[in-house]
Amino acid sequence: MPLSGPAIPPSPWPSAAAPATQDFIPGGFTDSASRVHYRVYLEADHAWLSFDRDGATPLHGKRRLDYVIGSGHRGKTYVFSDEGFAFEAPINFYAGHGAVPGGQWDMTPKYRGDKEVPLTLPAAPSCLHCHTSNAQIPEEGTENKYASPLFAHGGITCERCHGDDLAHGVGTKRNLSKPRRKPLPPPARPKALSIPQN
Repeated sequence: MPLSGPAIPPSPWPSAAAPATQDFIPGGFTDSASRVHYRVYLEADHAWLSFDRDGATPLHGKRRLDYVIGSGHRGKTYVFSDEGFAFEAPINFYAGHGAVPGGQWDMTPKYRGDKEVPLTLPAAPSCLHCHTSNAQIPEEGTENKYASPLFAHGGITCERCHGDDLAHGVGTKRNLSKPRRKPLPPPARPKALSIPQN
């Protein structure tokens, strides 16, 4: 079941974490190691990842992409879910250093060279903590099963680094027109240099 929920509010960096369809970049490529053709596309108002391989070990499937993490300045990682467990897609969009002009789709660094379709990279709390705002905490006893929506705000908000804005200043009774601390003393005068005499 895909992770879904209410609309995600805007943020100062609105495209850094969002529903997968936001600023969507369709594309595809065939991975040389696995011979799997990956394609990302929009269909019926949803973003999808398909993977196909013919031959001796055929493989065909698709996953609905729920979220995108990354502004696209360097790249984008997509997240899909399987029974409430969140996973990173095995491919990323790369726009930064080394990418072709306009960007390119390729395997995630962890899975370059794999011979099969890796669909088991958990969307780790440590990644979500830095790249989203107010990410859910995984359910107890799991690494990557989250309540929905996966994160509270689209993009990365001020609270991500500076804390909850509702708690900001709570309990403060200080008069904001007065300086917070004593002014710094004037700098000390440099000591005179003593030059040895011959």
